[in-house]
Amino acid sequence: MQSFANYDLILAAGNRGLFQAAVLIASAVGSYLILQDSKAWPLDQAQKRSIFICALLGSLAGAALPAFFAGEFVEWQVEHYFVGPKTIIGGLLFSFFSVAVYKRVAGIAYDTSDAFARGCAIMMAIGRLGCFAGHCCFGIPVKFGGMDFGDGIQRIPVQLIEALFLFILFIAVNELHRKDLYRGRRLFILFLVYGLGRFFLEFLREPIAGNVAGLGYYQWLALFLAGVGAFQLVVRARRISKASIQ
Repeated sequence: MQSFANYDLILAAGNRGLFQAAVLIASAVGSYLILQDSKAWPLDQAQKRSIFICALLGSLAGAALPAFFAGEFVEWQVEHYFVGPKTIIGGLLFSFFSVAVYKRVAGIAYDTSDAFARGCAIMMAIGRLGCFAGHCCFGIPVKFGGMDFGDGIQRIPVQLIEALFLFILFIAVNELHRKDLYRGRRLFILFLVYGLGRFFLEFLREPIAGNVAGLGYYQWLALFLAGVGAFQLVVRARRISKASIQ
């Protein structure tokens, strides 16, 4: 319980205002890109609106629900605070599956995934800067070269490392968009690359959730995200191959 108290010290020392500002900016910039990229959809306004609502509700639910099963400090936070911790991975997964289910029910065959690739990438990158300001998602202790996030211990600023990784990933996805490469697969390239990157970055983060078979809770989620990305890339590559043969 003492370690939980130390974690609370870290969160209390963060700048909540800057965190919220980063989240708002991330949401605004990401939403703008998604709306811009969705203009090419040959769908009516009602269908577009329904897809956006499914994506939004799915992301909100997916960001919040995994914390209830995370164990350790994350689950303790859920039980003690009205607004609990959130996860980017859950938001991505639930948003994707929510839209996929809606489109299946509505009979929409047009692929809409590309429109979410750039927006999601920049949203996550800016959001991680908010995590740094708010002192959440903090790193493991180090002897030299770390930062004190409020508990008197030098820690790896893993939030900044992940933010840099995500900005680079955004630049790459933006380049694919600009050159119109890997059409119908850009979001899943993001899933695969971010999932694998996040898996390794978790080794630098303080283990504040439970673990299974020696891997942390969020590492399993990251691997699942990468697996969804890889599966979709294989399926879509086969679909394109069959179409070219025909």
